[in-house]
Amino acid sequence: MQNKISLLFFLLISMNAVHAQNLPVPQNIGTLHPRVFGKDMSLNQIKERVEKEDWAAAIIKKTKNNVAPYIDYYKTDKTWLVSRLQMYWKTKSTQVYINGGKYDHADGEAPVPTVKFIGGRGTPSNYKTPKIEDIKPYMDDPRGLYLQNSTTNVWEWGPIAATSGITNTINRQILSIARDAAFLYWYTREEEYANLAYNVLDTYLKGVYYLNEPIDLSHGHHQTLVSYIQFEVIQDHILNEITQCYDFLHDFIRDKSPESIKIYDATLQKWADLQIKNGVSFNNWNLLQAAHISHIALVLENNSAYENGKGAQYYLDQIMNQTSTRQWSMNKLIDYGYDKETGIWNESPGYSMNVLSDFISFAEFYDRNFDIDLLKEIPILKQAVKSSAQYLYPNKYMVSFGDGHYGKLRNEPIRYMIENAQKYGKKEDETYFTKMYKTIYAEGKVEGKFTGNNIQDLFGGKALTFDKTIQMGKLIDFTTPLFYVPHNSWLVQRQGDGDSALMISQIGSFGNHMHSNGIAMELYGKGLPLAPEMGHGTSYFSIEYAEYYTQFPAHNTVIVNGKSKYPEMKSNHAFNVNAAYPKSGLTEGILPGITFSDVSFLEPETDSNQRRVMGIVKNDPEEGYYIDIFRSTQNKGDNVKNEYFFHNLGQNLELTTTNGTPLDLKPTSKLAFGDGDLMAYDYMWDKKSTETAQDFKGKFNLKLQDKTVNMNLWFQGQADREVFSVLSPKSTALSHDLLPDEINKNPIPTLIVRQNGEAWNRPFVAIYEPALNNTTNIQSVDYFGKDDFTGIHVTNKSGKEDFIFSNTSADEKMSFKKLSATGSYGIISEKAGDFTLFLGNGKNISNGKYTIDLGNKIGTAVLKSENGTLSFNADTVSNLIVLVDAKINTATFIDAAGVVYKGNYNKKENFVNFTLPALPCQTVKITIK
Repeated sequence: MQNKISLLFFLLISMNAVHAQNLPVPQNIGTLHPRVFGKDMSLNQIKERVEKEDWAAAIIKKTKNNVAPYIDYYKTDKTWLVSRLQMYWKTKSTQVYINGGKYDHADGEAPVPTVKFIGGRGTPSNYKTPKIEDIKPYMDDPRGLYLQNSTTNVWEWGPIAATSGITNTINRQILSIARDAAFLYWYTREEEYANLAYNVLDTYLKGVYYLNEPIDLSHGHHQTLVSYIQFEVIQDHILNEITQCYDFLHDFIRDKSPESIKIYDATLQKWADLQIKNGVSFNNWNLLQAAHISHIALVLENNSAYENGKGAQYYLDQIMNQTSTRQWSMNKLIDYGYDKETGIWNESPGYSMNVLSDFISFAEFYDRNFDIDLLKEIPILKQAVKSSAQYLYPNKYMVSFGDGHYGKLRNEPIRYMIENAQKYGKKEDETYFTKMYKTIYAEGKVEGKFTGNNIQDLFGGKALTFDKTIQMGKLIDFTTPLFYVPHNSWLVQRQGDGDSALMISQIGSFGNHMHSNGIAMELYGKGLPLAPEMGHGTSYFSIEYAEYYTQFPAHNTVIVNGKSKYPEMKSNHAFNVNAAYPKSGLTEGILPGITFSDVSFLEPETDSNQRRVMGIVKNDPEEGYYIDIFRSTQNKGDNVKNEYFFHNLGQNLELTTTNGTPLDLKPTSKLAFGDGDLMAYDYMWDKKSTETAQDFKGKFNLKLQDKTVNMNLWFQGQADREVFSVLSPKSTALSHDLLPDEINKNPIPTLIVRQNGEAWNRPFVAIYEPALNNTTNIQSVDYFGKDDFTGIHVTNKSGKEDFIFSNTSADEKMSFKKLSATGSYGIISEKAGDFTLFLGNGKNISNGKYTIDLGNKIGTAVLKSENGTLSFNADTVSNLIVLVDAKINTATFIDAAGVVYKGNYNKKENFVNFTLPALPCQTVKITIK
């Protein structure tokens, strides 16, 4: 009965009403321990589960086996395990000093041994982490740590600064053993388990109690990141083991050493305070810190139990509703980081998904412990989970801009959306997210009997059960043909589905974990990110990260005068979208097969204007290509050179003239830091080049076990051009399961086109076509236009001809033969009796017989004839003009709703004019008699 009363108290929840916008905080945390894994931590229920479920029994057996050797040691030497902790055993230092990201020294003296600080922040170490059995007991020596050299295998003393994070790794292993022992005490009530755990926990927590915040001798940024035991507060994952151990052992400590409770709680309070004081507020650090603090909050008592009032509610309120310099409230963090419309977080994809998973994990934590539905309180999270599918290529791997990599979408957010919907009766959400889950993870196991792996799974682990009436869909059900996130400076274009689909991912540099890349892009083809991002190298602290992977030359972009550069990581250099089709997020009332974007960017290092027009033309499910028109010029006319970089997967790059003769490439020493270029240029090798003003074509060849994947290219020539073929460092964004490791380790063949002088009136103009086994669906590519007017004529082997018109102004008329367009982008296609007029952004477009005129307004319009069926679209009032050969009596235009618009016949000039309202793309009928 007492347990039931306590449990009811535990479930008494109320809203913290200090501010109306505050998120809920539990008013009473209860008095029962343990509670870190939820409100239903019943020993009887766990024992029943162990009796009924083999996996639960296996966890108990595995845990006992893990602890057994150390129980044996404890029976003969009660200090055996605790003496392997990495502590200042002799010096009992209280004050640690660091110098930037490296350990320097420690001084001061506490009444008890204190916890030893780690050696470096993300720095490599030449030493192996030892097995616990190989650790010297009470190791505290001025020579450092006694470790095995990973190169020579010789055991030697290594300075602490050379040992990276080994001290904390050892301590966490030992605390894990203590946590397991504490759990086994709670489960069996055998005190030998409790004594073993208590020895370790008591030594460690009292060892932190006497530590001061470390001091950075360089007075730099690291001072704001540091924790008591290591360089980053977010790395204090050892708090998981500490709080779990304390929670399972709480009643034992209360009975055996009640005076220790006060010290332990004070230690956890000061640890939580430092988590709040240090760190980073505006990114995933905030949530990782919040997770650490929440673990502490759950094992503390109610505020009223402490003179300083810092109990469970205090710390939960701190992370939910209070804002300090380096720990923001949840609402402030959400307002800052999430795009209000799209629900995309302003970091690179992997970090964005980590943040979403952390938010969802926090919502699940609140749900599990307090029966509070945070999704109701924070509605942007539902949109964020929906929008996460937009990161996916058609092969269901994520795009990889910034510090990203090509990985699978984390499934935890979608799983919890389903569980939450089932618990709270949200049937519409259950249907949507079940379909989404089944679609994205169709090849994996989507449901079945739950099988736990760890202690936490014993407390509430359960299988995800789907509504079997809900069927999987297609990935295009959860993505859109064009998706733009201003908050990220990220724009995606898509056409098609599966391996034959096409997709462009364009990225500026706006948000966190971003690179210095200008207007960069990735291209997808034949199931792969063929024109990939390069990732972040071996680590954020490596020299290649600073000099190459985060810099312009590692991206598919244009570099001005060899100097284009700006701050990476936390960057604020977005591109501006001048025009795009279709509108972001739109899936209906649009023309399939065509997308485009027109974006501008001010490159700050050289004060240069850049403008990139990219598009997809997808003629049918198996055909299609990319359009790339990149203009660049230095604003004061100081155009030494502009260089177009294009990296593509493959073992080699073939470059030829348009008639197939290999380009006469010669070894060159150009593209070098010695010429005043960025240091990144020196990371490229096998450099060959030729000077040519002629159009050329090429082919990247990626030979796989069962096929060859090509990227065919056609490139317009210009005067004062030099074409380079080079090898670039491997892409560290590629994952081991996307391609074989031997491919992932390969250098990346890279095309560089140097335009001496300006590249605004002589833009870089390219067509790219993914293909298989050295084939192509394109017969030829020719060019027309000059200065601000760029024209491309693509002749497909199917007989279809595409004429692409591009201009820097939407007001200037562009003409080629009988074709014309006034606008910044348009496509006119012809094949036998079929045609397409696509005005992406402009005033009018004509193929000689049909003209769409928007008057003085700039907009989008489409007229397509295919197999006798007409489609029409205009986003504003338009005039559709049709030339006729003879006198007519009647002319009608009938839209999909059956509305009839009569045409006006101009006898003098022999045309019919239909004045039409704005219409989404739809099937129409034109009758002229």
